[in-house]
Amino acid sequence: MRNYETIFILDPDLEEEQAQSTLEKIKGIITQNNGEIIKVEDWGNRKLAYDIKKKTKGHYILIHFAGSPALLSELERNFRVMDAVLKFQSVRLDEAPAASTQTSVPEGPPPDEPEEEEHE
Repeated sequence: MRNYETIFILDPDLEEEQAQSTLEKIKGIITQNNGEIIKVEDWGNRKLAYDIKKKTKGHYILIHFAGSPALLSELERNFRVMDAVLKFQSVRLDEAPAASTQTSVPEGPPPDEPEEEEHE
């Protein structure tokens, strides 16, 4: 099983009951397909970076789960057909730590003179 992180944005005009039922449906899809929910974070309504379907705000929800690639495909298929979901994005979380994110410093002394542009 692989670890995934999915964030999705629900329509902010949904009532609380509708938003919760959509979240429960998504959790059900994960568990029915032999997935394991690790963490669910409800970030609430936030301003969108740009308008989506003429909405300026969205209800953000983040889910960490473990499952197969087939589970991820099924989950994303369901996101596409749900009217309540404005956008979604899923990413696979690597089990091994990522390579060093530090910037590498070139070896040796810096060049003495800055590069000059050629003049024609």
